[in-house]
Amino acid sequence: MKNKIEKFISSTVEYHNIYKAVELANELDLGLEISRFGKLKELDEHFYETLDMYEDAIKDLKNGLTLHGFFSTLSPVSKDEGIRQVSIKRYYQSLEIASRLGAKTVVFHTCFNNLLKQQVYRDNFFHSSVEFYNELIQEFEESGIVATVENVHEPNCDMIRNIIAAVNSPNLKATIDIGHLNLHSNVPYQDWIKNYGIMLHHMHFHNNYKDEDSHQSLKRGSLDVKGVIETLKEMQIYPQITFEIFNREELFESIEYLNEIQQETGYGI
Repeated sequence: MKNKIEKFISSTVEYHNIYKAVELANELDLGLEISRFGKLKELDEHFYETLDMYEDAIKDLKNGLTLHGFFSTLSPVSKDEGIRQVSIKRYYQSLEIASRLGAKTVVFHTCFNNLLKQQVYRDNFFHSSVEFYNELIQEFEESGIVATVENVHEPNCDMIRNIIAAVNSPNLKATIDIGHLNLHSNVPYQDWIKNYGIMLHHMHFHNNYKDEDSHQSLKRGSLDVKGVIETLKEMQIYPQITFEIFNREELFESIEYLNEIQQETGYGI
C-alpha cells in the first residue's frame, strides 16, 4: 500500500452539496476532500448544526476523507490582534471538524502575500508562522492528524519548506497545488517536488494556461501533468492526490487521463 496513491475528489464539484459529493465519490470509488465547510456567514451561529449535518452526510462514504481548512481572508500571523485571534479560532475549528469526521489530513494555506517584497515582512512572516505552527501542531499530534501547508501565491517552495523544517513534526507536511504552482511560480515543478522530498504528503491536481486560477481539466492547461507523475515516480514518493476540478465533465476527463498516465508510467497503481 505504501506505493499506491490515494485519490480524492473535491466536494466543490457538486456546488458544495455534501450529500451529492459523497454519492459522486462513491460512484467513482474515490475518497472525498471537503473543500468548504458550510457557509462562512453562518459559521459561528450554526457551527455544530453544520457539523452534525456533515457527519450524517459522510456516514456512507466508502473511501477516505480529507479536509481543506478554513482560509478565506485569514491570517494567523497578522499583527492585528483581532484578525489573528479569529484566524487562530478557524484553524482550531478545522482540527475539530477533522477529528469529528475522521479526516486524517487537513490542508491549510499560508496566507502569504507575495506582493509585499520587503525582507522584513518575509522574515516576520516566517518566524511568526513557525511560532504559530509549533503550538498548533501539538494538537494535531495528539489527534493523529496530519496538517499540510499548501502553496497559493508562493513563487517557490522555500518559505513553506523552511517553516515545516523548523517546526520539525511528523504531523506537519506539505501540499503542492500544481495549478497554483503553474500560475504563480516560474520555478519548475520538478524543483518543487525534489526540494520537498518526503515532506510532500498531499497534492491538488488541476490545470490552467497561466492566466487565471481556473481549476480546469488536467488536459486543459500548460502544465505537463505526465512530467509531474514521472518526477514523483523518480523520487519514489506517493502523496495523496485530490482532483480540485469543479466541472463534473472535466473531472471525469481528468480521472481518466491520470489513470492512463499511471498505467503508462507504472506509478502509484
